[in-house]
Amino acid sequence: MTPELEILTATEPLRERLCHQFMLALYRSGRQVDALRVYRRTREALIDGLGLEPGRSLQELQHRILEHDTKIQVPALVG
Repeated sequence: MTPELEILTATEPLRERLCHQFMLALYRSGRQVDALRVYRRTREALIDGLGLEPGRSLQELQHRILEHDTKIQVPALVG
């Protein structure tokens, strides 16, 4: 699923919800640096294109990624 999200976020960088999903998928795949790179790219596109900072949800996800927050890690399977 990550390749599709990568293509979609590259072609539509202003879609924050889509970028949020991609960042979360990357982080959960062990690709923290790539997830933060998507945030930076999205933020730059929003500032350059609309003069706006990312919304609260995207900013919070970036913070949680930086903090390795357990709330966004892959849920454990109950056995």
